[in-house]
Amino acid sequence: MNTFKIMKLSAKVKFLFALAILGVNTSNAQLSFDQLMSNGVRADEKGQFDEAIINLNLAVDSKPENDMAWLTRGIVRIHMSDFSSAVVDFNKAIYLNPARPKTYLYRYIAYSRTENYQFAFGDINHYLGLAPSDTLGRVYRLEIALKLKEYEAVYEDMMWLYKTMGDLFLRDYLPILSIHFDASKKYADLQKILLGLKQINPNESSITETLIQNTYQMGQFELCLKQVNESLKQNPQNQNLLKLKADALFYLNRIDESETIYQTLLAQAPNDGDLMADYGHCLLQLERYNDADIWLSKSIKSKNSTPAYAYLGRGIARYNLGKIGVACADWERSLLLGEKSATQWLEKHCQENPTTNK
Repeated sequence: MNTFKIMKLSAKVKFLFALAILGVNTSNAQLSFDQLMSNGVRADEKGQFDEAIINLNLAVDSKPENDMAWLTRGIVRIHMSDFSSAVVDFNKAIYLNPARPKTYLYRYIAYSRTENYQFAFGDINHYLGLAPSDTLGRVYRLEIALKLKEYEAVYEDMMWLYKTMGDLFLRDYLPILSIHFDASKKYADLQKILLGLKQINPNESSITETLIQNTYQMGQFELCLKQVNESLKQNPQNQNLLKLKADALFYLNRIDESETIYQTLLAQAPNDGDLMADYGHCLLQLERYNDADIWLSKSIKSKNSTPAYAYLGRGIARYNLGKIGVACADWERSLLLGEKSATQWLEKHCQENPTTNK
């Protein structure tokens, strides 16, 4: 076939000829819009993404004003991890039909995967405005709201999801909240959420314990102690609550009472390195430096979760026992592990680094 003859062909034949050159099944081009859409969806479900795109390209060309064609092709592109192209398709679908909720949900997914979190947050908000009872949409917004520290949205979705899904949801997401707010230090925002959850179910122990822990983190030790004592009436042997009580008493300078509880807890968990460190610091306050040295050494040997804290305390104990050289070594180790308060001890007592004093 020469060039002159090709130019004489009809536009439709030219199109079919071009598809054949590209390796596309020319029978697809003769299918109806509905058939092309159906073929695209089936191919997508089988993981045959290239075949799906071929059919959906033809569907888009056939009816460019149909938002479902653009939406469906965008979904396939998400499955192909082609998120930027997916966003382009969703933009067109929304332009054609801004009232379809699903398009905003999928564009949220595409934006999230490309770390365009502010755009994603806007889309999931729009989606929930159109479909407020979608549980999955609420979970999506909760997760991205935490990432963006949009705590009003976190509050709203936590309340909705707890009322809807109950304790099963709480078991999964309460630890996530605790980890997030421990990192962000936004304890006042967490307190509001926890108080809201407690209004929904005042008797749920996990909410109560997390609330007490958060009160402690906020430095409200008197209130923490009051909350602990109230909860211990229902469960006097709760180890977590007893630990919080000992910690609160320590910071309220009620050291003798704190020591008694730490001793009781260590009797129940003699290998707990974190408890050993707390008990060692309690002994420091009582100026029982030799005992403090022993317990803090045990804590360090047990590989506790806060070794910098233990090294700091052991350095103080050893300094007061006249062991300045090894005290300085402990403070240096503490500082290297991230305990910034070790700096003042080093500057005050170790400028000359008297390592010969053992």
